[in-house]
Amino acid sequence: MRRIILLAAAGFFWTVAGCSGTGQSAQQEAQPSISTDTERLLEYQDEITADFLRQHLTVFAADSMEGRETAMPGQKKAARYLANQYREMDLPPTGDTNSYYQKFQVNATQSDSIVFETFAIDGDKRRPVNRSVSSKNSTADFIRAFGGTDSLSGPIVFAGFGVNDPSRGLRHLKGMDLQGKWIMVFQDIPHVIDGDTLIDPSIDARTRFSGIFSQGAEGMLLISDMGGEEFQSSAAQMQSDFGKPTNMRLAYHDDGSAPSEEFSSGYNVVSPEMATRLLRLDNPTSLAELRDKIIQNITDFTPRFLDYGLSQIPYDREISLDTENVLAFLKGADPQLKDEVVVVTSHYDHVGIGQPDSTGDRIYNGADDDGSGTVAMLNMAHAFREAAQNGISPRRNILFLHVTGEEKGLLGSRYYSDHPSYPIEKTVANLNTDMIGRIDEEHEEKGIEEYAYIIGSELISSDLDSLIKAANRRSGQIELNKKYNDLQDPNQFYRRSDHWNFGRLGVPFAFFFTGVHEDYHRPSDEVHKIRFEKMAKIVRTMYASAVMIANADEAPTVDNQEFIEITKTDL
Repeated sequence: MRRIILLAAAGFFWTVAGCSGTGQSAQQEAQPSISTDTERLLEYQDEITADFLRQHLTVFAADSMEGRETAMPGQKKAARYLANQYREMDLPPTGDTNSYYQKFQVNATQSDSIVFETFAIDGDKRRPVNRSVSSKNSTADFIRAFGGTDSLSGPIVFAGFGVNDPSRGLRHLKGMDLQGKWIMVFQDIPHVIDGDTLIDPSIDARTRFSGIFSQGAEGMLLISDMGGEEFQSSAAQMQSDFGKPTNMRLAYHDDGSAPSEEFSSGYNVVSPEMATRLLRLDNPTSLAELRDKIIQNITDFTPRFLDYGLSQIPYDREISLDTENVLAFLKGADPQLKDEVVVVTSHYDHVGIGQPDSTGDRIYNGADDDGSGTVAMLNMAHAFREAAQNGISPRRNILFLHVTGEEKGLLGSRYYSDHPSYPIEKTVANLNTDMIGRIDEEHEEKGIEEYAYIIGSELISSDLDSLIKAANRRSGQIELNKKYNDLQDPNQFYRRSDHWNFGRLGVPFAFFFTGVHEDYHRPSDEVHKIRFEKMAKIVRTMYASAVMIANADEAPTVDNQEFIEITKTDL
């Protein structure tokens, strides 16, 4: 009865106030208050399930997505899928023109063909001997392994195995000026034969490569152990690379010069037939005989000029392409912290369609890399959305940022960090995730599934590290492995994914990662190999970490001076 009287009185009051024009509507005033209670938010980690992750990854890493290569149709389809998921969740867009997309332009190089012209050398005279073209429709006498972005031409020198090992009296490059010359060598270095060490095992292909090109060689020609049919099969597989954009870079960073990562010198595999001709042997089987002969007297070999030279002419063109990041936003409920944001990231691009594996599969699905991180973010967003629908929101804003172009050099995250939707100085932390669906060899051997490598955290902010540890205790309870969390780590994982473009600007970050595996960047990185139950535990820890950061009274601060010093040169 008392409740009825009070309601009646309240109705009279609002009626009078409404008539006077000084009050707000009853509907507006009756809205329930929003809770920012951390404990209640953490309860919604139960929305993160293996079934949700499996359902979305099965679609996202399907063949129909064509490997999601940046700026290609498959990536566009993946972007639409993500935007539709956020639209169905009713999470607001925060991209261009009130969309879920942050569009930008990249420049790229597209190779149409490579012409190889072999010529005989007689004093100052050159006589054409052979011309072959590598393109989408034809194969040549040479396979460009990589490099060769410039037109190249020079005489050919045969240098045996192409290495010097003075401790064993072996000098296959002795007395030869390599400047401007093609150096032809047998591809495989015979370090040990019948238990006898012929060449120091530390002198590997990389050492040989550096030694030859540091002396100004025009290029290298490798004589492999492939037969004629195998060579032609390999050459045919490489045809798919023509017409594909390479060397992508942000258009607004491009000054028209060649990208620094390009290798202009040549590095080619030569067909057994052409190698036979250049060495003036009887037939391709004579190549193995010559190799064995050199091995038998390996210290007696000296390099020699052949009577031939090679010109390599690439026909490339510069193109511009459009791509996009995908962004969705969850509004925080604390008016004192309404301008601050926690950014959660993953890259949704992969490497597309490429060289087939032994089964003939040419689609690189990228289920783990980084389909796993992408659907992890969708599940986190779903959990936050469910909480919000029940009147529970984090104190700070949360931005869900799916970046493109990671496989091309962290392009999408760099673009966002240069053109942020919310000011970088108001970005309190970045949680990044890439490849969390599998386990690496080390943990496979130990029988440990429930772990994640954490990179960043105390490397940049001890506050952030403490928040993640507290979150993990109340959620996934996984092993937080710090093996790679070292500024001196030779892998430098701390700068190899999208968190780096936040860290370089002084934003505390943590990278969740479970390591590389045998299917990394191969067509075999497929959904049926993902371990969804353990992945769900990692995602719960990520969700709880986002909750703890968003609800902390104070934002985590950067307090590792060594990190600050290192990043000064990366702005």
